[in-house]
Amino acid sequence: MFELAGVTLPCMTTWEIRREGELGRTEHAELATMLRAAYPDFPAAFSGELTWYGSRPEARVIGKDGDRVIAHAGVLRRFVRITEDTEGGAPMEVLVGNVGLVAVHPDFQGRGIGRELGTRVTALLDELAVPFGLLMCGEPSLGYYEALGWSRLPEVHVRYLDFEQRDPYRVIDEQCATTMVLPVRVPLRAWPMVDRLDWAGSQV
Repeated sequence: MFELAGVTLPCMTTWEIRREGELGRTEHAELATMLRAAYPDFPAAFSGELTWYGSRPEARVIGKDGDRVIAHAGVLRRFVRITEDTEGGAPMEVLVGNVGLVAVHPDFQGRGIGRELGTRVTALLDELAVPFGLLMCGEPSLGYYEALGWSRLPEVHVRYLDFEQRDPYRVIDEQCATTMVLPVRVPLRAWPMVDRLDWAGSQV
């Protein structure tokens, strides 16, 4: 149950995993409506039927209350290039599940839906058979991901393309203290000691 404008209403969340090619224009429009509400600082980012900001996901976790989309996360398998923090370390390619567009509609936040969303993202990563989940987030989101089993990496030098809708040709090369990794099919100790991380594209 949740309260909206003083009225207590039922919240019966149903969940589904959808591959990108399965979604039609109407479904993308419904997802875009939720993403606009969840990301008010980017008012033009999810206009019309547009449901990605950087790299397009390959699969999505979608939560609904009735027919209304109230939660969402996108996942994309990719290889990132990592240089280990050792003298003369050679770059290596590591398969990850890049997670992004994680959101719960503002009307439904604080009800445990975000926690359930995170649990289902972990299950999807396992289904996709990736060794690790990987993402970059803002400082306010660190506690959320840590509660779901993600680990914050030591500050690492990252290189990635800017988001597709902002400037897809701009290369960002910077230090990042909010890179998160999730052990999925292997233990966390298998993650290399990273000095540099090249996303080989934009993030989800």
